[in-house]
Formats: sequence, structure tokens, C-alpha cells
Amino acid sequence: MSIRHQQPTSAAMAVPYYSMACRVGTHARCEEAELKASPAAVPIVYETCVCSCHLSKVQASSEGGTHG
Repeated sequence: MSIRHQQPTSAAMAVPYYSMACRVGTHARCEEAELKASPAAVPIVYETCVCSCHLSKVQASSEGGTHG
């Protein structure tokens, strides 16, 4: 099996994903917090950002506030 077709190792799967926007501190620009559906014919797996700022957005919207 070629390297391209190997399944990710458990160590790679254990690393949480943070989008580039969240890594550099521009949390308001992150659009990777929600799970995206991949096209039916294309085997793509989208990772969702696990930054704690997204939890703040959910809490703020449920409380009627805004994220900032």
C-alpha cells in the first residue's frame, strides 16, 4: 500500500485540529467549526476546529450575546 493510501495512525488522529485562523488569533474569521459534508463521489474528510472560541460562540448565541 502506498503512503498516500495508508490510514492515519492513532497518534495523528489524537492530535486536535485548530484552524489557521484560530492558531494566529483571528478567531472571528474561522469557518471550520462546523462539520462539512464531503461531495458524495470524493473521499474527503473535513476536520472541524476544536478551539475553545467556538464554544464561546455557541454559548453567546444561546444567551443572546455576540462573540468578540
